Amino acid sequence: MLVVALLTLSVASVVLVWQGTLPLVPGFIIAASSIGTLLWKLMRLAQMRRSVRKETRARKAKWGGELLVITGLSSLIGMHCRLFITRQDALILDDGASERTIHLDDVRRIGLFYGETVDHYNDVELGELLKIESIPHFSAVRAWLSRNPGARKNLMLAIIFQKPLNDLVYSEMAVFSDFTDTGNLKAFAARPEVAVKLVFIPHSRKNKRNKKSVQSARKSSRSATSRAVFKRRKGQT
Repeated sequence: MLVVALLTLSVASVVLVWQGTLPLVPGFIIAASSIGTLLWKLMRLAQMRRSVRKETRARKAKWGGELLVITGLSSLIGMHCRLFITRQDALILDDGASERTIHLDDVRRIGLFYGETVDHYNDVELGELLKIESIPHFSAVRAWLSRNPGARKNLMLAIIFQKPLNDLVYSEMAVFSDFTDTGNLKAFAARPEVAVKLVFIPHSRKNKRNKKSVQSARKSSRSATSRAVFKRRKGQT
């Protein structure tokens, strides 16, 4: 999002100078500053990705990525953490000071979706899309998105546990954001040990179709329940 804004600003300043609307010197300063910031941003992003790949190889892990903790891990909320899949099929969460291990057997569901999806659906609908029986609570995620609207276009990762792993640290669900585009989440979703537990909710342009499928599933469920009740009553008479 920031990259697009900087690119737009630099192009706009050049156009305004060319049209004579903006003086040459201020226009040059704005364009140069925007391009310089853009290059620094891209170099920083490449450096972070290279660092994650290097650490992944050093750990001999199957996958690695850096994500921002949004909710679910109380001591890490708001922090950037690196997540790795080990050869023992466990998730290692490294915040730079300590590590936490989450075994995949303790994970009930893994959800992958865009931030704006959380705003398009309520918690009941999200639970149905994620194919879990309980109702997840995304209120903290929505509050964070309202403070960071740019993250609505980024992928988010939700890890739903079989049960709270630790009452002091974990809730029943941890949510991460690929806010800096260093999460490598597409490669994460392609891992076979993850894919069996993964549910991907498509981009917002398909939200209407998803919403219709949710509503259709609800109607089918209600119809099936009604038919079963009717048959049971008929059998009793």
